[in-house]
Amino acid sequence: MFDTVDDYVHRPMRYRNIDGIWEMGCGFQWLGFAVLEMLRARAPENSVWHWRGTLALSFLALTAAIFYSVRVLRKRITYPRTGFVKYRDLAPKPWIMGAIGLVIGIAVYTFVFRRFSFSLTVGVASAMFGLLYVLGTRLDEWWRWVVLVVLVGGPVAISTLPLDRQWLDALSVGFMGLTLFVDGGITLYLYLRRTRPPKQEAE
Repeated sequence: MFDTVDDYVHRPMRYRNIDGIWEMGCGFQWLGFAVLEMLRARAPENSVWHWRGTLALSFLALTAAIFYSVRVLRKRITYPRTGFVKYRDLAPKPWIMGAIGLVIGIAVYTFVFRRFSFSLTVGVASAMFGLLYVLGTRLDEWWRWVVLVVLVGGPVAISTLPLDRQWLDALSVGFMGLTLFVDGGITLYLYLRRTRPPKQEAE
């Protein structure tokens, strides 16, 4: 009975991440941030890429594109296979929790960045990112443990490279984004293998 109750309680979280599309979207967003950071590193100081408004507009554009893409992909892939499920909101919406976590993460990152070494800063940031990954996926597959180790350890290893700090920032963010994108791709592949479209099920 307790297993049944536990399964019911965690079902909304599992359904939210059932196809890996959200993970791919978040990974794409972080890859976009890495590209922006690389452009800023290569651009002259008076370039538009160093304008703060460019970063804000790029963030909004990436976020809007990801939300739209996730909706389209789920309508075409997920809903025909496993249906559309809307659970009653008994807890704060995920985007609210994500926004709160982002603000706290930026505050902690800024505090550590100004007072400690760059490697420690990257370590704290990747550890926080790993914690969000654990909360979001519940590590429901054995290979997610490998992804967690790569997410946390990879940026720390990159931070030791003999490169400019801005480039190290871009590489670390890009590495986390690529890892999360690949993780979502694996989840999507397994989802497509384990489920079938309605037409095939009818046959």
